[in-house]
Amino acid sequence: MRRSGIVVVLFIIAWIVNAAAQELNCVVTVSTENVSSGQRDYLRGFKADVEKYLNNNKWTDEDLGGEKIDCSMSIFFLAAAGENRYTAQVVVGSQRPVYVGNEKSGKNTQVLRIADEKWEFGYVPNQQMIKDEFRFDPLTDLLDFYAYLIIGLDLETYNELSGSRYLQKALSICNQANATSYGQDWQSSAGTYSKFGFIDELMNMKYQQFRLAFYSYHFEGIDLLDTEQQKGLDNILKALESIAELRQKQNPRSILVRTFFDSKYLEIADVFLAWPDRGVYDRLITADPAHQGTYDGYRRR
Repeated sequence: MRRSGIVVVLFIIAWIVNAAAQELNCVVTVSTENVSSGQRDYLRGFKADVEKYLNNNKWTDEDLGGEKIDCSMSIFFLAAAGENRYTAQVVVGSQRPVYVGNEKSGKNTQVLRIADEKWEFGYVPNQQMIKDEFRFDPLTDLLDFYAYLIIGLDLETYNELSGSRYLQKALSICNQANATSYGQDWQSSAGTYSKFGFIDELMNMKYQQFRLAFYSYHFEGIDLLDTEQQKGLDNILKALESIAELRQKQNPRSILVRTFFDSKYLEIADVFLAWPDRGVYDRLITADPAHQGTYDGYRRR
């Protein structure tokens, strides 16, 4: 009886821990070199506050099997504009394990890398950062936006279109931001990255081909390389050419397509070293001309 009781108690504890488990394992780095030493003192707890907010909040009701999504946020303070007001740039990245069957291979694939050049917000030391879906806050809502984007895209590397619920939340945050005085920082600008431009394309039915190819690239491509290498490479190449075709059909300056290739070009160049004919790099250059120099370099290896 005692043994059974212990097992039940342990089961309940494990269930509670799993139910409360958060989804993100985000490493935050902060650079304050461009602000005065006095202002740096006010920002001393900023890194810890952002990490606590991202890693301790519950973002979904998904069962992720106790795994957390490894991600990063590098924040570069540019200026202080008045008391407790700041301007910064942020680089956001996420990755997930590469699988062999149901087991991790020990390798990772980068899912997302975005450089967001303008972020204006207020920060008060020792003031709790509160997640509130009904009130826009330029500090926490940017964190919310990228948390949902990271989770949504991570899910879509495993199952087609499975991140829609969280990508829609990211779009809703953008729409909320656009109705405020901070809207300019979120809105689309032709040829450059913007939060609204990225998520608006991602959720537009005209660009659904991207999301299907994004899934295929990862689940039917990267995850097959250790067991069915040529099939995996074939699927990756088809996915890349599908994404390139989308840019040609819909928008040659697509923020979504450019961000994908900026995140993936080194991985793409590397995996195709296993292709039997170096002529494949011509097809990669056609799909992603912005990184021709890298593909030419790998072609000569």
